[in-house]
Amino acid sequence: MTSPSDAGLQAERTGLAWSRTSLGVGANAVLLAVRELTHDGPGPSLVLAAAAAVLAVVVALYGRWRTARISHAPLPSPLAADRAVPLLGGAVALLALVTGVVLSLP
Repeated sequence: MTSPSDAGLQAERTGLAWSRTSLGVGANAVLLAVRELTHDGPGPSLVLAAAAAVLAVVVALYGRWRTARISHAPLPSPLAADRAVPLLGGAVALLALVTGVVLSLP
């Protein structure tokens, strides 16, 4: 149930969600890089950290575009997300899985 005072808040909530996701992926990249650089030398986690940093930028840019798109009145047609949202969601989930595996290695 929405009230007239909620008008325009969908775009704001969408933008905040994309921002949180990109910040989380960016933090993942930083933590992987710090972990790898404090060990003996650069290794496979550094590549994963670089991929996570690129993914964080892509998520942030797409989130800004998506938020701007739905903040205009009238709403665009179709409003449903295109293929980019499931693709980015899958990439973030894969990053979490690979990060968990890498961090469990000695």
